[in-house]
Parts: sequence; C-alpha cells; structure tokens
Amino acid sequence: SPRLWDHVRFLADRGSMWLRRDDHLVFHGCVPVDEEGRFLSFEVDGRPRAGLELFDALEAAVVRALDARAPADLDLMWYLWNGPLSPLFGKDRITTLERDLIADPATHEEAKNPYFRLIHEAPFCERVLREFGCDPERGLIVNGHVPVKIDQGESPLKRSGKAITIDGAFSQAYGDHGYTLVLDAEGTFLGRHHHFESVEAAVRDGVDIIPTTAVVRQWDRPRRVADTERGAEIRAEIALLERLVMAYRTHALREASVPPR
Repeated sequence: SPRLWDHVRFLADRGSMWLRRDDHLVFHGCVPVDEEGRFLSFEVDGRPRAGLELFDALEAAVVRALDARAPADLDLMWYLWNGPLSPLFGKDRITTLERDLIADPATHEEAKNPYFRLIHEAPFCERVLREFGCDPERGLIVNGHVPVKIDQGESPLKRSGKAITIDGAFSQAYGDHGYTLVLDAEGTFLGRHHHFESVEAAVRDGVDIIPTTAVVRQWDRPRRVADTERGAEIRAEIALLERLVMAYRTHALREASVPPR
C-alpha cells in the first residue's frame, strides 16, 4: 500500500541498523552470537559477515532493496523480520500464528539467541561495545525488542550494568508502561512512564503523568559539547579548515584569479 511504502521509505531514509551516541550503542534486537559469545556469521552479498560488518552490510542491502527491488534483497528484508540470525529478531522461530490459534503455551516458545543471556555479563558487553567503536568502560548497550516484565521482577538495566532494554511502550500485554532514555550533561537517566488513560481523566482526576526517573549513569562533572561526539566532529572540521587556510598561505592551493572586466 502507499502508506506502508511511505513508512518503509521513511525508515530507510532516516533510520539505521545501529546508532552510537556518546558511547551509548543503540540497536533493536541483538548481535547474533553462539553459546560462547562469538559473533555468528551470516552471508550477505556472497560473503560471510559478523558483528559490525553484518549490521553495515544488512543496512546497505535494505536501502538497495527499496531502490532496485531485486528479489534476493527483498527476500533478505523478509528474513530480517523473523530469521534466527537476524539482528532484528534473534530467535529460532516466530510463533505469532501459534499464539493466535493454539491454546497450549508449549507451542508459543521462542528460543532466544544466547546474546540475550550474555548481556548480563560485563566482559561480553565490553566486547560488543568495542566492536562498534564505543568505550567499553563507560559505554552502554541500549536495546529494545524484548519486553521488560516488571511484574515478574525484571529490570531494564541488566546485571552487567552495561546493557539496558527499553521496550513495550504502553502495550497492555507488556504491562502498560513505557520507557524513555535521556542523555544530558549530568548523565544518563531512565524515565518509566505509567498508565495513561486519557487527557480527560488526567484533568478530571488529577492523575500524575510525570514519569519515575532513575539514574543509569552519573558523570563526575557536567559534560560540555567538547566532551561529546559532536565536539569531536567540530574539532575535525576546524582542523580541516586550518589545513585549507595553510594551503592557501603556502600557495599549495591558489585562489582563482578574477579576470579583468
């Protein structure tokens, strides 16, 4: 449909398979690994890819699929939705049909990739952070995909202290709450949102809709722009401009002469 196409095109134009923000590594599902935490390879464009290389190759294939619509690339997009080695899925199978049609909960089981167990271990998280160019000491992995079952005692922040899962939004099936991760000069904070019935109910009953905030990371001093990735980009731009100025001063580059009128 045109609307679905617009949504997918928007994701391809604005989105990415992974994102790094000041040593916060953001991706939806998992990095496919084996039981020992070794990155599993998956063939893309005729070559086995693993880790960061897999994410980048899949992103390029998705964009190409929307532009050229080659059958192999379109098949790969389908695989990303429900494939065992897809970083967007990371389970052995998808049981949506069984959940809808079969009462036996045994048929609903989906075995997760070992990644979801290993992110509770700090050394594994540090390896993933290094793979994607993040500082393993202060970095934080940020995932979605897997609901956080608060009513069963689960916490968004994993035992490693180096990974966090924020998912579920306000779906009743996931506990009717959602999360927002906030990065600011003071640190990293997690806002937990509570049940929101309606604007009318909030006004009528005075329901508190302010999220509960927890500290995930606290910096020793407030960070400035110079301390962030944007600061590094600005310094690189300044260095390039300084090189350009020096090139003109030393006549390594010459200004184009203006012809007389």
